[in-house]
Amino acid sequence: MQVFLHLGLHKTGTSSAQLFLQENRELVWPRAALVLPGRIRAVEQAVFAHHYDRDAGSLAAITAAMRDFLGTLVLGPKRRIVISSENLLGPMPRGLTPAPYPDAAAILHALIAGFDHFDWPVEVTPYLSTRAQDPWVESLWAHHVRKDQPIPFLEDLETFRNRMNRISQAEQIDLLRRDPAGLRLVTQDVSGFDGLPFGAGQPFLDFLGLTPAQRAAFRPVSRRNVAPPRAVTEALLALNRQGLGEAALAAAKRALLAEAGQDRTSEEDEA
Repeated sequence: MQVFLHLGLHKTGTSSAQLFLQENRELVWPRAALVLPGRIRAVEQAVFAHHYDRDAGSLAAITAAMRDFLGTLVLGPKRRIVISSENLLGPMPRGLTPAPYPDAAAILHALIAGFDHFDWPVEVTPYLSTRAQDPWVESLWAHHVRKDQPIPFLEDLETFRNRMNRISQAEQIDLLRRDPAGLRLVTQDVSGFDGLPFGAGQPFLDFLGLTPAQRAAFRPVSRRNVAPPRAVTEALLALNRQGLGEAALAAAKRALLAEAGQDRTSEEDEA
């Protein structure tokens, strides 16, 4: 059995990738079981719990949650699985830990261990979509500024950037690549998506090993959930700092985004 495990990172085209998979699910399904975030929430929740507990018990809970989830699937030994969820390495980084995903290697091993649910060999290929550090950090910052939350995000970009740059995204991925267990990690920088026929969906088609004729049936999708311009994010930050109540702040943000012509149907901005 072969598994393509897309773990994020956050703000690296994951929404576009998942939209591609969803829109083409009838073409994916004959070739692989498809698992998108809505189906794997219990595993995400176990990963988030470990983010706070960070002990052997919470790692074991991740493995147990993955085993339990896989037990809900009816699969044979030759069936492939495609999983995409940007929350499987932990919450979206806020710069509160030296590394953006402080337990990435341990969590990844705990997830993979759950595949021992099956009585046959399983080859898991972890896939991380990535982007250059500066635009990645700015996209994370813009998301935190824009998001409605009980305690508004008040930090300016440069302060946030200084904390996020203690261990860069590239450095963390390099550590994963040097993992002694020999993980076969696949990465794709979002800057290369525009040059690929299916954009953020291309790595999934590569995994499926389709012929050119089979690929021709797939529909590409446009980029999804693009963040507002920097000036709009700065205006949202100013609103966060005004001390408004939660409901009043949310309404003010909606009005500002509407005035700027921004769609706020989703909080998962990608760029």
